[in-house]
Amino acid sequence: MTEKINWDDSYLLGILEIDNQHKKLLMIANELYDIATGSPDAYKLKMSAVLKKLTDYTVYHFSSEEEYMRKCGYAAAEAHKAAHDNFVREVSYQIQQLSSDNIEEGAHFYTYVASWVMNHIAKADKIWAAAVKRSS
Repeated sequence: MTEKINWDDSYLLGILEIDNQHKKLLMIANELYDIATGSPDAYKLKMSAVLKKLTDYTVYHFSSEEEYMRKCGYAAAEAHKAAHDNFVREVSYQIQQLSSDNIEEGAHFYTYVASWVMNHIAKADKIWAAAVKRSS
């Protein structure tokens, strides 16, 4: 399993609202990590709540980010939205596959979510943020 990913300011886009959302998204993902590396009893009790929190906040964040890109006229906003949509579909699929008592599955799911989110911020989000800043 991947170690817990901590926020690093190298992930900052320079857009306060979006940066704060990214930090909160990582914070929620790290709650998943804490549950997946904690006691099996806590896993059973807390996993569904953190999954709901993660999915709800992801949908909120993606909508907010996509709206920001549209308002700024980012030309590749639809392609970026497609990447978000693919992630949401994959997360939904993986959540359906998770067992309520298999802590190793939770750990694997954390690795997928955290890696995707941080790679997405470091690459795709940096590209659109730079393009938006150049055009304003």
